[in-house]
Parts: sequence; C-alpha cells; structure tokens
Amino acid sequence: MSRSLEDISKTLAVIQILTEHDIPCCCVGISALKLYGARRMRSTWEICVPADLVPLAEHLFRSDGAFASLEPKKPAPVSRIHAYSRFGTCGSNHEFVIVPDCDVHLDCRAVEITHSLRGLPYPSLKDFAQSCIDRRSHVELCDFVDGTNLSEEWGEENLDLNGMHDVRWVRNMQAKKDVCPRWWPTRPKQKREIWQSYVRTKEQRLDCSRPPSRYVTQYRHIGSKDPWTMLSDAS
Repeated sequence: MSRSLEDISKTLAVIQILTEHDIPCCCVGISALKLYGARRMRSTWEICVPADLVPLAEHLFRSDGAFASLEPKKPAPVSRIHAYSRFGTCGSNHEFVIVPDCDVHLDCRAVEITHSLRGLPYPSLKDFAQSCIDRRSHVELCDFVDGTNLSEEWGEENLDLNGMHDVRWVRNMQAKKDVCPRWWPTRPKQKREIWQSYVRTKEQRLDCSRPPSRYVTQYRHIGSKDPWTMLSDAS
C-alpha cells in the first residue's frame, strides 16, 4: 500500500472513532483543497469538529493506545495550527490535528458533507468556498478556484456574496492566545469583490509551464474532469 493510501486508511479510522462517539467531523484545510484539485503538500490532516466537542475528541485519542500525542506544529502566519492538539497513529508517519469548527468559520453540525470516493468527509463545494470568502482567506480561495475551475456565475448562484467578509470573526481569531496579530485581514472587503478577484484572474496565474493552450487554470488541463468526482490517492 502506498504512503498516500495508508494515510487515507488511517484517517478513515480516525473519522470512524469520532463518528462512533457522535462527533460530527470533516477534513478541512489542505486536505479539502486537495480534494478540490489543488496540488498542495500535506504533512498533517486537519480534522474539524464542533468547538464544544474538541475536549471529548482529544480525550478519545489521548486514551487510545493506537495513538500518540505529538509536539504542537510550529506557528504559521494567519493560522492557529500550533494551538491544536496533534496526534500520530502509532507505528506510522500519519498525523492529524483536531480543529474547532469556529476556527474555520464552519458549523460542523450544519455543514453539507461531500464524501470522497475513498469515503472521507469534506465540506461541500459551496460550504468550503463560503468559508474561504467569509474568512477572506486569499491563499485557500485562490487554490480552491484554480482547483475547481468554478465560474463567477456559480458563485452568484450558490454563495452569499452580499456584504463584507466577517471582520468580527477575524478580530476574534486575532485576539486568541498565542496568535500573531499581524497579517490577519481586518480591513473590510466586499465578498463579491473577493470572489470576482479570483474567478476573473485564472488565466493570469498561468505561466510558460502551464500555457493557456493546454490549461484553464494552474491546476486544471483543458477538458479535465472535476477532481472530486474521481478516485484519488490524495483524498
């Protein structure tokens, strides 16, 4: 079994434990971006659960001999990944963190779930896109748009693009313990403008290695199938 498939198998085991204890969950962050077509490197799976159930989820893995508690991740700009409990599956290189849903502007109890063909749960296209926009997460939104090749019209039909991004959420995140206050997007910006700024500029992100004669986005060949509809070793 390849390392990628082994990671998926072990993540499925993590999801099963959470599900058996009635903890809603889904894969977010880089894992969700990979499902939706972004070519990202992943070392840690980010498993999102309701914020009030984070202590229970952490207890399950701390008390299970199949898992080991690991040192926290190193701090990163506009991220709290260093603040999350990090676990590893014993006897492997598989690792994951438990992420409270409020930190990614989702509601795990209400989010629409899309399952990969391997069976892993992810936020749906529209819920993940809305989360990126509400947080004004430019890096994630850029990779999401280029992985999915969604149109401006799709956003108008499926997303809430009225008003500003959630500055209150940003400031709440900025005020949390052990967070560097710099780099967080506190200046209000229209959600429609955020969406348009990426769906209208896909071709500008192409280069000589990805010419427009062959690519529609930096991650998508002309005529390629939607990544989340295909069996993948990444998701």
